[in-house]
Amino acid sequence: MHVFKHPKYYKELRKRNKELQAATRDLAGAQSDQAISQANSTRGLSDVRPGPGLKPQAASDKQQAASDKRQASSSKPR
Repeated sequence: MHVFKHPKYYKELRKRNKELQAATRDLAGAQSDQAISQANSTRGLSDVRPGPGLKPQAASDKQQAASDKRQASSSKPR
């Protein structure tokens, strides 16, 4: 259920989130100013592994329910 909120609520929410993001960025920026080791920057692409990809779907032993409904016919022009 969605509750209506005054547009001012969203304006203040955006302002607060922007300030929080800026503070987080400043904090992360201070930490990232540390020297990056050469060992990390010289690794090749062979060290990067791909993700697991798509998961196979599990087989199901359940039977499809029978239906008395007729299937719609296709009326494609030939």
